[in-house]
Amino acid sequence: MAHEVTATKYRPQSFETLEGQEFVTAALKNSLENKTIANAFLLSGPRGVGKTTTARLLAKGLNCEKGPTGTPCNKCQFCISITAGNNGDVIEIDGASNTSINDIKIIQEEIQYPPVTSRYKVYIIDEVHMLSRNAFNALLKTIEEPPEKVVFIFATTEINEVPATIKSRCQQFNLRLIPSELIYKNLELVLKDKQISYDPEAIKWIASEGNGSMRDSYTLLDQIISFCSNEITLKKIQNKLGIAGEEKISLLVESIIEKNIGSIFSNLNHILENGISSEQLLIELIKYFRNLLLIKSNISLKKEIDFDPVFYSDTILSLFTTDDIENIIEISFLTYEKARYSIDFKTELEIFLLKISKYKDFIRPKQILRQLASLQDSLTNKSNISIEKKKFDLIPNTVNQKSIPTENKTHSKQKIILEADKSDLLKTLIEILVDKDFELHKAIQNVILIEEDGFTITLHLNREMFYDLIQKNIQLLTKEINILLGHSFVIKAKLNQELESKTKKNNSIINKESIVSIFNGIEIN
Repeated sequence: MAHEVTATKYRPQSFETLEGQEFVTAALKNSLENKTIANAFLLSGPRGVGKTTTARLLAKGLNCEKGPTGTPCNKCQFCISITAGNNGDVIEIDGASNTSINDIKIIQEEIQYPPVTSRYKVYIIDEVHMLSRNAFNALLKTIEEPPEKVVFIFATTEINEVPATIKSRCQQFNLRLIPSELIYKNLELVLKDKQISYDPEAIKWIASEGNGSMRDSYTLLDQIISFCSNEITLKKIQNKLGIAGEEKISLLVESIIEKNIGSIFSNLNHILENGISSEQLLIELIKYFRNLLLIKSNISLKKEIDFDPVFYSDTILSLFTTDDIENIIEISFLTYEKARYSIDFKTELEIFLLKISKYKDFIRPKQILRQLASLQDSLTNKSNISIEKKKFDLIPNTVNQKSIPTENKTHSKQKIILEADKSDLLKTLIEILVDKDFELHKAIQNVILIEEDGFTITLHLNREMFYDLIQKNIQLLTKEINILLGHSFVIKAKLNQELESKTKKNNSIINKESIVSIFNGIEIN
């Protein structure tokens, strides 16, 4: 009997055995059981997660002798022929090869004829995103109002490239990546069925390398079975596939911690001499430090991280901070990106290892910002102490000070009102705002009185224009005053018409006196 690849041989033949896609299978089974069949279905998701398998199961459910049903029997002639791929009413089309409008016209002609033997004529178009724009446009009317007993099932890995007009006419289902533990369980079942002994760590590695794709994991398993024969071990995999492994990586990391240049190059050369490529080594270093970061972050769930604790010792963990690891990973990715276009990947790797041996000297922008924020807090706290003593002498002890008793005991027992030119706070604000906000700077210069009542500061103005400018920039003003005073104050502006009249009167007196003085004249009543 001809050899059959694992991915094909162990393809799920029922919705119950389709791993990791419970939501999709439940929805499709309900649709079949309730006989609420859509004109078109759109299945999307990464490669190897079961899109084509789901499409075939749906076709089986539609055409099974007991159907439409969510549990096809796999025994009737329709189920058997669909499984074998020779049912004339279930047509699978490769969207990557049949991209033109002419291919769609052929489908449009075919659907005019009823199913030959089955209940439904089903068109499964794989990689549908590869169709041309004209082909998609030709499909619109067809999938919106197809002839009776015709169903379209589209599958794609690039859902964003499918036009919205197509998506709006389909029931959409997104298939997710399959968790590593489910892949591990299926790999175990396959190996037991094939009667092959295995090392659990080796199967964990295969499941992890599958990256959520069952098909990729099965393909990798086939490759490993071909050179491991009847016993699969992690050591054999590492030797045959050119993988360094956590043990060798941990020794290299220890020499990096010790800043032992000789040991770094000795470990590096030993790894490369065993047939591991420089690119593969850098990838494994990134994974190792990624695992370190997750462990430091107290993430130890198997679905998030798969590692051997022996090679992530407390000594290594204690010598790296989270910032250190983030710095190293960031430099690792930059090195990988740069080395891909380099004439010598090995030299790039050597420079990278020398660089990260000085990991304690690294500093990232966020660390600089954190230190600046700490310094700012420190300076603010110090200034707050002096502010508490002086409080900017908001109201110095002068004869112009007015005191009004108040019931506010949390901050000040008096309401204090002061003329603007006597306020240190306003003088400081004018100096600060001159470079920050010209409008607000001009408005503060025209404040007539400043009033403090508990945690509320009111600025009295005599001109509506400047009152409006302060209202417009009240948030910036509040922020600057709170920084200066070291407390949270409510800042208000008030337009005082009496002050306006008084000011105008004073201005008129001043102007008259100025004219008399300038012209050396006298006032005539």
